[in-house]
Amino acid sequence: MTELTRRRDKEAAGEKWNILYGDVVVGSIGLRSGVPNHADQWEWKCGFHPGCDRSTGGPAATFDEARAAFEAAWGELLPKLTEAHFQTWRDQRDWIARKQAMWTRGEKLPSERPSSLMRCPCGATFDSHRPAESQIHTPHIYAAQRRDGIRR
Repeated sequence: MTELTRRRDKEAAGEKWNILYGDVVVGSIGLRSGVPNHADQWEWKCGFHPGCDRSTGGPAATFDEARAAFEAAWGELLPKLTEAHFQTWRDQRDWIARKQAMWTRGEKLPSERPSSLMRCPCGATFDSHRPAESQIHTPHIYAAQRRDGIRR
């Protein structure tokens, strides 16, 4: 059986630990921000999205109390999960990584519509989806195609 591990969340502003089941982040335990000193300072969350539609969490006075509450909730949740739940989370994680890599390379996402703007051989830019703008440049485009030997 896969064991739970925890890893410090380096992107969190305060102290926060992500809890992993294999390679899937299934919850967290961390310090709450913006709460008064007399309130519980820790919070825990159990569940993950996407893939698991059940999640729970709450405040705790200490890290150990938060950990115990998380473990109790995880004990109830795990038997209800299948490998498909975890795979849904992995698929989303992988998609986000691919998307961010494309953006870093300056590529557009496949779902983004291509631009309808065109550059005419005369140097003007026009919207090819607007007939009034396109018709003005049609003679220029055909002349350039004939000159360059492009047949359509």
